[in-house]
Amino acid sequence: MNSMQQKPDNPGNHDARQHENRTLRPVRAREDWPRAVPLGQNVRRALVLDSETTGLNVARHQIIELCAAIVLVNEEGRIVAVQCVMTGLVDPCEPLSHEIVGLTGLSDADLAGESINRDQLTELLEYCDGVIAFNAGFDRPFVEKLLSRHVPVPWGCAMADVPWRELSFEPGPQGYLLMQAGYYMPSAHRAKDDVLALVTLLDHVCEDGETVIAKTLTAMDAPAWRFEAKRAPYGYKDDLREQRYRWAWGRAHDLWYKHVRPAGYQDEVDWYVRTIEKQPVIVPLPATERYRAHTTWTPA
Repeated sequence: MNSMQQKPDNPGNHDARQHENRTLRPVRAREDWPRAVPLGQNVRRALVLDSETTGLNVARHQIIELCAAIVLVNEEGRIVAVQCVMTGLVDPCEPLSHEIVGLTGLSDADLAGESINRDQLTELLEYCDGVIAFNAGFDRPFVEKLLSRHVPVPWGCAMADVPWRELSFEPGPQGYLLMQAGYYMPSAHRAKDDVLALVTLLDHVCEDGETVIAKTLTAMDAPAWRFEAKRAPYGYKDDLREQRYRWAWGRAHDLWYKHVRPAGYQDEVDWYVRTIEKQPVIVPLPATERYRAHTTWTPA
């Protein structure tokens, strides 16, 4: 009978085994956060926002639930208080799909006759120093559709503005990033649950000692640009798509465009000139203009 001999442990494998198991904690509940900070402490006021909608297409769908939390961030980039959490429902005036009912747990009866005061929501956006959503490219267009206007306040995106891979995270949905940070969501796809989960993720301290919200706010404060491929011949559409340009359809002047941050600016210019053999149209993109629906801004 052949015997199986156990190989001695490789001392170098001990550290790897220590990271095989991780205890996940639930995201912090509302009562776990202070509501105010000591007088005299300098803080920055951010509005953390999430929306639930009847679908993914902002042209055809609309918000049915919105939650916003005012968080106070100190000079070290830590969330020191959640000043308030506000949630509102909106009646879409049409039956919800079975998919949305199953996803959110909301019913037509829950939404019947419900609405959000647009003036109060606008005042709330303007009261804070900036708005942060996990996917601002999704939430901002729906919020401004609800308001029927553009509100020029800074927006940041925790998904796109944070260099997750550089921080040893594998990018993905909010719940996946939370698990990598050591948390889990007891429930999801209700706006308040998602906001509290995002607040927990934003307060996570990364390996370099900075929090996720500090990195998001830094990105909001930094310059950015919209590269417009206005003069690109049609034959380059596949190159632009592979370079993650997006198609601004339905405009008088359809075009490909891309949101470019400082770290990628020169590489993007070099790629464009090398590939398209023209100079791109480059438009400054302050945080007040980022993540808007492409049908609401005017090309250069």
